[in-house]
Amino acid sequence: MIQEKMPLVERLFEYIKEDVTRYHMPGHKGGKGFSRQILDSLAQMDVTEVPELDNLHNPQGPIHKAQRLAASAFGSDHTWFLVNGSTVGIHAMILAACPPGSSLIVPRNCHKSVINALIMGDISPIYILPEYDEDRELVTQVSPQAVKDALEHNPHVRGVLLVSPNYYGMCANVQEIAEIVHRAGKVLLVDEAHGAHFPFSPKLPSSAGKLGADLWVHSAHKTLPSFTQTAYLHIKGHRVDKERISRILSINQTSSPSYIFMASLDWARYIMATRGHELLNNLIDNLDKIHDLVKEVGIGSVRKSIWPEVEALDPTRLVLDFKELGLTGYEAEKILREKERLQIEMSDHRYGIFICTVADTRSDLQKIVQTCQNLCSKYMKNKNIHFPMSISREIPKQMMSPRQAFYSKTQKIPLNESQGRIAANTIGAYPPGIPRYCPGELIEKNGIEELISIHKKGGILFGVEQEKYVDVVAE
Repeated sequence: MIQEKMPLVERLFEYIKEDVTRYHMPGHKGGKGFSRQILDSLAQMDVTEVPELDNLHNPQGPIHKAQRLAASAFGSDHTWFLVNGSTVGIHAMILAACPPGSSLIVPRNCHKSVINALIMGDISPIYILPEYDEDRELVTQVSPQAVKDALEHNPHVRGVLLVSPNYYGMCANVQEIAEIVHRAGKVLLVDEAHGAHFPFSPKLPSSAGKLGADLWVHSAHKTLPSFTQTAYLHIKGHRVDKERISRILSINQTSSPSYIFMASLDWARYIMATRGHELLNNLIDNLDKIHDLVKEVGIGSVRKSIWPEVEALDPTRLVLDFKELGLTGYEAEKILREKERLQIEMSDHRYGIFICTVADTRSDLQKIVQTCQNLCSKYMKNKNIHFPMSISREIPKQMMSPRQAFYSKTQKIPLNESQGRIAANTIGAYPPGIPRYCPGELIEKNGIEELISIHKKGGILFGVEQEKYVDVVAE
């Protein structure tokens, strides 16, 4: 092999040279969210635990002070800096709240880190389904009634985990759900990874901690000026042992935490606490205008909540609907990147998701309108991308725990031959983006037919290799 090559470094430099407008994470948007002093000092800031710089696993100096300032800014009793992403925060929340052999109520569309925590902790999931809008082809949120019903039918559970907001900026009614959960004597954990900016403007939804969450995670790099892999874990109250959380984090986080990452967490808190109100209000005002302008050229957007289970929408999360152009979200994303040098965060069969943060400049925001105008001038509706189908609301039978499925011997077989087998991995399709089968569940004929039908109509399968093979527990 030719050792003179640096494939990743070279490709990164090419991406920088392309001067792509970034509507994807991380929220610092190519460094625009950092001060010049920080950018110029990055290599020199990459140090180790010399005495005066403290230790993340036993903070008593500047890291301790930085975490206290973060707790004050985010409204928690205590905040931990995370350098292994919100993933490690989700792991710590679940493992601290749920001992081995216990159960936790989780939404069916939870992040894979939740399933991984259940596997690590030998915790059984009690799944609840978020609502699904078939007309708009959007997964919305878990309803308070769904949580109440799950608690009544499963009084043995340790608690409830919510994902709020979801990728589309939709927030659950966290306050009402918190009241239901606490009346039942359980704990509420919230994956608020996409809502780290919420505490810093009254124009934004309230943060989970303010609404009654016992533990919640913020992914700093998603919406704040902070480096990829940085996050915060917050606690309020005494329903979960704080010292146990610290011990779990010491087990699961690296023993060599990056001071660059920790410094960026301190910086993100500083900027948002001192200037966040002003910066966010300007961003929201600009995005209001963008919604109006893209509507004028024929592109819809998810702007106002029309769903009873959605308490609020994040006004900084721009979700554009390309259906009226006859384009799927996937096609629109490809065109935007190749023709307009604009990269969005994510797309699905219909929508494109733009992550907008306080680091976006006015010219960046104006480019959204210009690119949408260019799209509309070149494309017209010439096909129907609607998926006229009814998505199943049933939850499959759990044959074994996720942990048992993980440690079982597995094999790959064709999806259409998997009836009666136990899923060893998560299997599903977009739409709706909710797993049809999770690890340990029995695969049935109607589920297979549903997945194949969605795929034939243009949907995208996940957990299916080469659009054919799935992992199942070996017989």
